[in-house]
Amino acid sequence: MSTVQPPSFRPAPVPLLAGAAAAAAAWLWTCVCRYPLHDWNELRLAPSLMWTAGINPYPGPAGGPVTTWVYGPVPILLQLPAALATSAVAAMMIAAVINLLVALVPLGFALRAQAGAGTGGSARAWAFLLAIAAWPAVNLIFCQADNAALAFGLASIALLSGAGSRDSRRLWLAAAAATLALWSKQTEVGPVLGQLAYLAIRRGWRESAVQLGRCAAAGGLAGIFFCACFGAEGLAYNMFVLPGAFPWIPLGVKIADPIFRLHVLGYFTAYLAAPLLLLLRHRRAVFQRESAVLLPALVFLFSVPFNLTGFLTIGGNVNSWHAAVYLLPAAALGLAQRPNLAAAFLAAGLCFQVAIEWPLRWRPALTGLRQGEALAAQLPGQVYFPWNPLPAFFADRRFDHAEDGLQTRAAAGRPVPAAVVRAYLPPQLCVVAYHGSGVDG
Repeated sequence: MSTVQPPSFRPAPVPLLAGAAAAAAAWLWTCVCRYPLHDWNELRLAPSLMWTAGINPYPGPAGGPVTTWVYGPVPILLQLPAALATSAVAAMMIAAVINLLVALVPLGFALRAQAGAGTGGSARAWAFLLAIAAWPAVNLIFCQADNAALAFGLASIALLSGAGSRDSRRLWLAAAAATLALWSKQTEVGPVLGQLAYLAIRRGWRESAVQLGRCAAAGGLAGIFFCACFGAEGLAYNMFVLPGAFPWIPLGVKIADPIFRLHVLGYFTAYLAAPLLLLLRHRRAVFQRESAVLLPALVFLFSVPFNLTGFLTIGGNVNSWHAAVYLLPAAALGLAQRPNLAAAFLAAGLCFQVAIEWPLRWRPALTGLRQGEALAAQLPGQVYFPWNPLPAFFADRRFDHAEDGLQTRAAAGRPVPAAVVRAYLPPQLCVVAYHGSGVDG
């Protein structure tokens, strides 16, 4: 699993690399096309637009409008460029591109930091394409807190890679990145614990304790900033009180659900079982002080229990199993030393993704959004879109309750008072509109 390119390395033929790049680009484009199809993405973009419109996306127990967002504020800030849009269609397409960049930019940064001095451009290109092929499809197609958490978690690993663990400025940046991952999703503790364990192994417990202080300072400063932006009460209620009250769902119930079976089996094998088996097989090379893979391996291991916790609570899905992403840069760089094998793995990875997400789309799924915009324009102040808040916002500059937000609070045992429910519905409500499953089918 060494990231240093051997002297005998021979770059793959340019046509093979170009074909691999074209296949990866086509896959990413289909993910962008799928993005507007899913109501979840619209619901999760809404908090960013709310904040720019002067509406707090973290309402208190008696506040509103209620959103479906119960995660940290970092993803909300990352999506702010979508607020420049003048229509629901434009906002969703901007958000789709942002979602893609949140994955690709940190990935490129991590690959560059972890590549050995002798790793050539061809090997780095193969590693980048391999990582794209192996990146969980749900993280490319859906906007979720996990995406921002992974971005900053990867950045923290990159900052500590190689000589970075000796540079105090990079240690501070690594601490800040790890805590921003935690401020993206409350269970993203792996990057913090992983770097503390890594420094303890490489430089001793004293340096690890100093880094813990850096993490606490960086996280505290970020918390002060976020409380100033969103208010301490609403932030605490939505990030900690509500998720802390979510009920557990037994693993057997998840697996018994036929909708989950294919995804659960595929993702469990690819993103949990396979990495664990590989680390177990190579444990002597990986878990030793000078190993180039030690840090991502530790972050992976510390992340797994929290991934499982997220999966087993209400609303948990396969997107929670993302710990393997922290291993992707190192694994891809190692595999890229053998271009023919890399090409085979890339093809297998893309085939797996296509099988999980079939059928693919080659044009952006915008029909439903356009219909919603037309309906909101024809009936201003009269249409309630329980799962599609953007048409009403761009037509009336109004946000209503998200149905999932109301359901989430009820499931947590903290239902929204009836007066608050009525206060954040269309003033002349006469139509309730849902995105039909066949509209963009």
